[in-house]
Amino acid sequence: MLASVVISYYKNIANLEILLLALNNQSSKKTFEVIVSEDDDAVETTNFISAQQSLLSFPLIHVSQSDEGFRKCKALNRAIAASSTDFIIFLDGDCIPHRHFVKQYLLAKQPGRVIYGRRVMLSEKISNCIFHNKNMNSVAFFNLLLNACKRVEEGLYLPFIPQIFKRKKAGRLLGCNMGIFKQDLLSINGFDEDYIFAGGGEDSDIEWRLESLKKLSFYSMKFSAIVYHLYHIDRFTRAMELKNNVVLSSKIKENHFVCINGIKKIDKNL
Repeated sequence: MLASVVISYYKNIANLEILLLALNNQSSKKTFEVIVSEDDDAVETTNFISAQQSLLSFPLIHVSQSDEGFRKCKALNRAIAASSTDFIIFLDGDCIPHRHFVKQYLLAKQPGRVIYGRRVMLSEKISNCIFHNKNMNSVAFFNLLLNACKRVEEGLYLPFIPQIFKRKKAGRLLGCNMGIFKQDLLSINGFDEDYIFAGGGEDSDIEWRLESLKKLSFYSMKFSAIVYHLYHIDRFTRAMELKNNVVLSSKIKENHFVCINGIKKIDKNL
């Protein structure tokens, strides 16, 4: 196995079914394992995954924990610990990968490099078509344009375009589409479990801490590693995001880029 694909998941088996189908249809076969990182321990999820394991072309691993509020970072740390490869690709449970997604990550994989992509925001109509048809045929580029999808340019598959033409942005890392070497994650002690609200704080946090290692470069997967975000009503609020921003600002000020409350618990008084 050359990579571990970690799916951050919470209470949506319909989404998970489509995501696993898309991963089973990847052009890069038998090169990756999949870890469902569940921020819950639902019996329905366990039963669904057990039924799926014999039907898929890749090893499917399930890590879970009790549902005690938003503990996505803790679940991700469990998945990192459970991974058996040196490179981890992260997907959110509501984001479906293009069929060359894993292939492009493996082509870009290189020591010292953090890899990141964005996402197409699917309309409700296109999302419903995917659920109904159990395939990704409706995400053809012109179909996205005609059906009120957002960030459609992120759905262009043009892998031959060189990096120099890919505009760099602040806030590069999104948990729905990024790849990081396991050792680099361990060097900063994984995800910071102090983020207990939904709203993206954990993504910005992992980015500034990786940057603080001073040895990594950031590599854009625009036009090559594509994911499609399924339509749904947001569960998080602006108030949650602001609370995460307060935590993030405090972390940066204290310069704890090797986080205290991560994979390994560190006594902050040491």
